[in-house]
This record gives sequence, C-alpha cells and structure tokens, in this order.
Amino acid sequence: MKASSGGVSATTELQYLKQDKKIPGKEPFITYVDYQAGDAPADMWVYDIFSGVQLMVVDFAIESCFRGSGKENVIGINHCEKGRYECAFDNKSYIYLGEGDIAINSQLHPPVASSFPLKYFYGSTILLFPEIMKRGHELQAFQISAEKIVEKYSLNTECHVYRWNAEIEHVYQELYAHLTLPHPSLPFLRLKVLELLYHFQSKQIVFEENREYLSGATVERIKHVKEHLLQDMTQRTNLKELALEHGLSLTQLKDGFRQVYGESPYAYLRNYKMHQAAQLLRQTDQKISEIALMMGYENPSKFSEAFYAVIGCKPKAYRKTQKSSNTV
Repeated sequence: MKASSGGVSATTELQYLKQDKKIPGKEPFITYVDYQAGDAPADMWVYDIFSGVQLMVVDFAIESCFRGSGKENVIGINHCEKGRYECAFDNKSYIYLGEGDIAINSQLHPPVASSFPLKYFYGSTILLFPEIMKRGHELQAFQISAEKIVEKYSLNTECHVYRWNAEIEHVYQELYAHLTLPHPSLPFLRLKVLELLYHFQSKQIVFEENREYLSGATVERIKHVKEHLLQDMTQRTNLKELALEHGLSLTQLKDGFRQVYGESPYAYLRNYKMHQAAQLLRQTDQKISEIALMMGYENPSKFSEAFYAVIGCKPKAYRKTQKSSNTV
C-alpha cells in the first residue's frame, strides 16, 4: 500500500477514531479529526507519513478523553510536549508522563484509563501499523521495523515510560516547530519521524525508564488532597494535617503530588491562584488589593511578586495590557 495522499486511510485508522468526523487538512496528507470530548476543546490532527506510519498530534484542554477500545496490532510512541498525562494499566499501576517524557506501548495491551491531571495536554503519537509496514517499501532501505521495536521494548507484555532525553527532545522540537508552519512539508516530517524511529530502534541511545508507579488508592487520595487545597484559597493549609487526614505520610503526600501534578502542593496552589487572579484582572474591575485578599495575600506587594513569578508581569501591567489588546 502506498502512503496516502488524501488524508487518513481507512486501513490505517485507529479503531476508536472511526466514529469521529474527518475534515481534510491544509495539505493532502493531513486530516483534522473532530474528536468528541464534551464541551472543552479537543483538537486532533493525523499526518500520513509512510505506509503504515502516522503522526497523531493532539491539543486538549480537558481532563479526560479516554475511550475504551478493542485490542489491535498498533504500536504507539507517545511524547508529552506540554501538560501531564496519566496512564492506568490496572488499579495498582498508575504512571505519569511529564513534559519531554515518552511512553511506548502496543494496543494489544492498551491502558484501562487515561487522563490529563492539569486539564490540558499537547503532544504527539507516532503510530505504527506493523502489517501495513511490512507491505510498504519506504522504510526497508533504512531497516526500520515495527517488529524490532516490539522486540526491543518487550511490547508484547509491557509498556515503558522514559524520562526526558536531550537527543530525542531536540528532534521533537524541530518536528513541533515545523508543524506550526502554514504549509508543513511532508518530506521534512518524514525525515524527522524517520530520525525518531531510528533512535528508538537503535541500541545507541540509553533511555532512563520511569518506574515510579502509584497505586490507584494513592492516586485517589492525592487527588482528594488537591481538591482540598483549592477549597479555600484564602487559608494556608498545613500539609502534615492534610496528609494525616488522607491516610498518607508527609513524604507520600509530597512525592505522590509531584508525580501526579508535576510540582509540589504549594507550587501547584500558587500557580492555580495566579491564573485565577489573572482571569479576574481580565474580566472584572475589582481592585488589585481585593483580588490579592481573595487569593490569600494580605500584603499586595507579596501578591504582586507571586503574580510576576507565575505570569511574567506585575498585576497592574497585566490588566493594562489585556485591556489595550481588547480595544484594538
């Protein structure tokens, strides 16, 4: 089968996407998938790269888009560019991808659930359809084989999550930068995907595997802790008391929270508060001192420092800039 020149081919389409409407993209090898995930934005693009090889790029502003699907012989190489990705293989095996992390798995052993703890995610998946790849000729000269990747990572029985790798990340950044162009070039995308597949198949690069699995019970408790933190933002929560209340040690709470959300409880809370404050600065005429109190800051200057650290400018300047842009 030749590489498709007119969007997603029916023979190289994931089963769980068959129900979604497909819209031709700005180039014939690109398809926009109208992914149905509630009211929140859930954008997905599929790029036909080679016979049996696709690049799927997602930009989600949702907490979950999981759809259960039947097993199929498809390999996925997943990369997290922005946000955080939670993957559950059973109630004892939750693991997380942070920015730059990679997961390699087979849809013959799919996860039982997945979500985005930060409620946003941007990343990509290189999809390999082994049976179609066998019939194609583009990758044979480079000795790229889905079977070799399956064998190297024991994908018949396992899924692996690997931490940020400088050499791989460099290629991904070139790939993402190209995807933002008005008219992406298929030859360039082929070169980058080919380079990535070579690295993943080669034994020259040593990946550091992430083995920090959490149990389902611990994940549930950590998520309750997060909800507790956000209940009353005017008060400073005592983490020791919060850990005890949820049946966790202080170390379990801190380490588990960082695994799920990618930062400490207090850093997460500060970032959340400052984005809430930014929304109030944009949408209301409340005094900055009043907004500071709502976020638990009695000292406006301390609030201003925290706002600058997270948003990148002082509250007064932020409000002025936002109002100026709205009047243009």
